Amino acid sequence: MDKSTAIVTVSDKGSRGEREDASGEALVELLTRNGFKVRHRIVIPDEVPIIQAVLRRYADEEKVALIVTTGGTGVSPR
Repeated sequence: MDKSTAIVTVSDKGSRGEREDASGEALVELLTRNGFKVRHRIVIPDEVPIIQAVLRRYADEEKVALIVTTGGTGVSPR
């Protein structure tokens, strides 16, 4: 079974280096401990076109088996 993984943290502040990506790090530890190989980890801004492009790249080009997303502060008008 392919256990290749990408972790995508969506955070404006994280992408600017203003906030540590604690959830991404926790996911690396959790997934690795459970036999997954984290091939990609990225922090991107909360911009729909960027999110779409990154998810498509990991799914269609990189062919990872699992994409885990994290981040954000909840539902907002943005």
